[in-house]
Amino acid sequence: MLSAFTKRFTQLLRPDVCQQLAKEHGWQKRRGKISAFEFLYSSVFGQSSALALTLNAQATSFSQTVSRQAIDQRYTPAAVAFFKAAFVQGLKQTLDYQLDSPMSLLLQKGFGAIRLFDSTSCVCAPALSTLFPACGGGGSEAGLKVLLSYEYGRSQLQPLAVLPGKRSDQGLAGLVAQHVGANELGIFDKGFYKAESLRGIHQRGGYFLLPWPRSVSVWETTAGPRQLLDVAAQLRATTAECREWSQVELGQEGDARLGPVRLLAYRLSPESAARHRAHVREKCRTHGRLPTAQALELAGWLVLLTNAPAHRLPLAAAAYLYRVRWQVELIFKQWKSVLRLQVLPSTNENRVQCEVWARLLAAVLGFVWHQHAGAACQTLYQREISFLKLAKQLQQHGQVLVRTLFSERAGWDTLLRELWNKVLKLARKEHQKSRQTTWENLCTHWLNLLPTTGPN
Repeated sequence: MLSAFTKRFTQLLRPDVCQQLAKEHGWQKRRGKISAFEFLYSSVFGQSSALALTLNAQATSFSQTVSRQAIDQRYTPAAVAFFKAAFVQGLKQTLDYQLDSPMSLLLQKGFGAIRLFDSTSCVCAPALSTLFPACGGGGSEAGLKVLLSYEYGRSQLQPLAVLPGKRSDQGLAGLVAQHVGANELGIFDKGFYKAESLRGIHQRGGYFLLPWPRSVSVWETTAGPRQLLDVAAQLRATTAECREWSQVELGQEGDARLGPVRLLAYRLSPESAARHRAHVREKCRTHGRLPTAQALELAGWLVLLTNAPAHRLPLAAAAYLYRVRWQVELIFKQWKSVLRLQVLPSTNENRVQCEVWARLLAAVLGFVWHQHAGAACQTLYQREISFLKLAKQLQQHGQVLVRTLFSERAGWDTLLRELWNKVLKLARKEHQKSRQTTWENLCTHWLNLLPTTGPN
């Protein structure tokens, strides 16, 4: 496992490939003190460093002495094209590599892949409002949005787009839906609900799981003509902890219609229901109105919709599977706390774009670690690797990685081996004896109940 990781990670960091990409995009036309490889990866691993990435910090990491002014002058439109091309190249290499872990092999009993989608927004300096316009209003004038896909079983990260902050999730629904293939399950936030995009997933033989947007009408189709379903009233009359409508349609006529789909409702704990209802009351108060009885009832339930049949995704299992979507939230938390994705103070639009592509490449490389270390940890210890603990380990060794990488790679294999052993020891997820992990719940309530022959 260690040999496979070392070989793969080293192949991703090739100076000759960087040099070629820099020439192709016009960043480096002749050999100078600042090589393309050092310029790129001082920024990439600088994002993982415990120190804030400044021009001075970047200058001191090079193998030859250069000034901060010299580095600042190299952040040009050609540098943006070079960094983006390096990210695309690295991402393609990671996506082409298939590593099946014990977790991914078990998940394939249910679906060929489980893909999680979400986006996060970051504030930029107001001077960048032309390049990255935000939504305006009371917020910042400038901001960018990163759209992300994460394949849960293989721990495979795929940033899909870097966009202006004003782009809505619903407007991106068509883009994310294209990444759910046949026999795959896409898990979305309700902001990505768009009937046309979800129909496209179904037509390709794929599946979706997302919360029901409460502004979308629900129609029963099991007996005769369509009848409007009062979900809140039926849930109010329900004494069970969960409820299923096996065949409903959503939306009105034409392109807005979606179905037939399953509607699955799960009663929240009293504590969670109280928090959600307090949020509803506060939101209504700020708009000068009172919450309806219907809104307060629905706030006590998690209501999901899916086109996956019950034999592949039973009612008892869907809520546990939807919780996997929080892995994306953990990734964004890691990006913002460790990679400082949201810290973009520069007013140089070229440098900002380069730093964004460098941070995305750093995240992709970090998940190469996570993919291999996770497979090894599951095999050796039957434990998962924590995103955050792994990121902190890489952060602590960011400067050492850079210095070793630029010094003719002396001791590179030894350093990777030492870090590998530290990650396996220090980055494992903790287990609480009083409660099962998400993975244990998936095994208990879903995977262990599926046939061993895999999905049909």
